[in-house]
Amino acid sequence: MQGARNALQFALALQQAEGSKFIQHVAIETSYIHGRKKRTTAQENALVFPRNFYNNFYELTKAMASLETDYTLVDKGLRVSQLLPSIVIGHSKTGNNRGDTKVVNAPINAFGRSKEAMDALQADALGRGKAWLIGAIASSFPGDASAELNLVPVDRVVQGILAALTVPESIGERIHLATDNRIRSEDIARITREEIGINVRLADPTLFRNITLPIVKTALERGGEPKLANALEKLGTIFGGYGEWGQPIHDVGNDVRILGLPVRRPNTEHAFRMLCRHNKYVQEFGKVRDLDEIARREFLWEKALGDIEHKVGREVASLPPDEFRRYLTQRLDLKTFKPRA
Repeated sequence: MQGARNALQFALALQQAEGSKFIQHVAIETSYIHGRKKRTTAQENALVFPRNFYNNFYELTKAMASLETDYTLVDKGLRVSQLLPSIVIGHSKTGNNRGDTKVVNAPINAFGRSKEAMDALQADALGRGKAWLIGAIASSFPGDASAELNLVPVDRVVQGILAALTVPESIGERIHLATDNRIRSEDIARITREEIGINVRLADPTLFRNITLPIVKTALERGGEPKLANALEKLGTIFGGYGEWGQPIHDVGNDVRILGLPVRRPNTEHAFRMLCRHNKYVQEFGKVRDLDEIARREFLWEKALGDIEHKVGREVASLPPDEFRRYLTQRLDLKTFKPRA
């Protein structure tokens, strides 16, 4: 809150300085400042504190900062544009998340590590029993089947930020960088199952957070899987709230009407599928952490995707997982992540 106030005051001081050129302050907020909603659409231009509650303190402090921004805009005359991304994921075409392992990447990495742990334990009867236990307790996803999540690829957010800098009409507006093709929890579970090969089961978010997760964490720690236990705990604390009832259905359109962004927003299911593939092949479910190595892999990954699309004549996200892997292994050695001769 104080940080937002300091940034606004700094921008205002620049705007009011003698001889100052045109100053525009761009505030990056979140679509989830509306908190939980019931049977109503979250209006794009409105800032109304919810009758229910927020998912976390992040949303609450973002809403407080938005109020401070409104005050500085109206009372002090600061030229400010307010951009509100929803849940940001990787690039819509490549899944590239620049090494991020949080938010939506957290459950993907947790399920991927669970699958790897189960596969590694299949050699003997005792190991198969432990693998069954991990599969039974570590493959739950906290989400109501009908819950809809608003995921927006990072390239759409970047488009919006850059456009706002060249469109004076965005000043004084609240613009949601969100999507109109949301994805349901059951779709997330299905795509994760198809791409990673683990049978993800949807669990009641409240029960998962308060009962299942503590039991799962204790069992995995005692079973010698502390990293997996930690990953699943992050899944519950970071992501669990967004799979519950009452998440806002956003009124969107100002990104097109004011900023001039393309009317057709990225396909959310395709973007999520490529996020799964990127986490699996490029970052190996969060194990590849060196930024130089990630950058090397990103370059080869993007080139391979372009070659595959040129060969098949359609988006790689539309290819079934087995077919995509076959084309990918023709171009890259997945053990070394180097081009094949």
